[in-house]
Amino acid sequence: MSESTLPTWAPRQAAVLLAMLETTEAGVREGQPADRVLNNLIAGNKKYGSRDRRLIRDAVFCWFRWHGAVGDLPLAHGLCAAWALENREWPPALLAMLEELNWPAPEVSETELSFADRKTTVEAAFGIELSDIADWLPLWWKEQTHHLGSYEDRLAEHFQRPPTWLRVDQNAREILHPQLLEDGAEWAGEVSPEAYAFEDAGKVSRWLQAQQEHLEIQDLSSQQVVRICNPQAGQKWWDACCGNGGKSLQLLDIADRNLDLTCTDRREEVLKELTRRGRRHGLSKVRRYALDLLKADILLPNVAFDGILVDAPCSGTGTWSRNPDAPWRTEASDVNQGHRRQVKMLKVVAPALNEGGTLIYAVCSLCKTETVEVVSEFLETTPGYKLSPFTHPLSGEETDGTLSLLPNQTRADGMFVAKFVKI
Repeated sequence: MSESTLPTWAPRQAAVLLAMLETTEAGVREGQPADRVLNNLIAGNKKYGSRDRRLIRDAVFCWFRWHGAVGDLPLAHGLCAAWALENREWPPALLAMLEELNWPAPEVSETELSFADRKTTVEAAFGIELSDIADWLPLWWKEQTHHLGSYEDRLAEHFQRPPTWLRVDQNAREILHPQLLEDGAEWAGEVSPEAYAFEDAGKVSRWLQAQQEHLEIQDLSSQQVVRICNPQAGQKWWDACCGNGGKSLQLLDIADRNLDLTCTDRREEVLKELTRRGRRHGLSKVRRYALDLLKADILLPNVAFDGILVDAPCSGTGTWSRNPDAPWRTEASDVNQGHRRQVKMLKVVAPALNEGGTLIYAVCSLCKTETVEVVSEFLETTPGYKLSPFTHPLSGEETDGTLSLLPNQTRADGMFVAKFVKI
């Protein structure tokens, strides 16, 4: 494409893209999430329309997604190489960059290419050398996930962007089900009947605005954690790291809103968000207060529980496909620190459980240090607990009491769940 065939604004937009990428990359190197940096950059500038914002986000996150392959290249070179690796149609701003670099615009392949073929094609087109595929994600991550299968399978999950999953309240599903399907939602099916997904972020926003009393954004894997909890009406449950309450609301919904539920988190602000979300769903009678499970000599709730859910803070490696900058601001030390905190949290809450009660441990990580090794250490150091086998909620297969939900199986986040029983 000659320069005359490009829109006059394309070079200016290309310059904006590179400036945004440079600032965002610097923020990530300082430990800030890329979406936070980018939101701050875009929010104060009203000259960017929705298409501009979409392209900026697509380009920036494309570069982070393929950072392991292109990170040593100058930004403009790296962004164009990343876009070519992604095998996407070329927008005018990226074509303007190619012209500035005197690079050709590779044709988009209609067939799915292997990582090796993508690498070879881009290197040949641009006359560059990309990193070895073995180096496209951090070495420590490879060591932490080798027990789950081949490196290339795990790597592929990083490049599969999952849709946004919604959870529909049980009492509204019959009415909303046909409407959601008509609007193009993907339904998880009877194995997880309240779960629906959209690829289109605009549709997600419209549905949330129209049905905020019946819908919540909640990943498919997250929904399975609560289905494994399987709370029964009339029981006493404690959501010990409740965050802003997505799983808390689902616990109540599964138990037909007849659950004595205690919700705690160390952050006051997220408890306020739980309160707001609960009111939208007509749920006001939930016991909630701030509690830091890692503080010494904490005062446990004055209740003996039938079930406790510890959805523990973790490295978040299971969400990397949604947060492609995260691998480059996460260290092996974060995983080790997570392990120590997770074991301590389980040991702290354990005395509050009734005999025969259920303790669920969940993390959005697939790293062995935060999953199977946490389970092993908890069982070795906490008498009176054992794993409780359960049925895989999506496949129907029996488990040994632990489950890794892999992104290539669910088109959702990676998640680990363990179910203990107090004996």
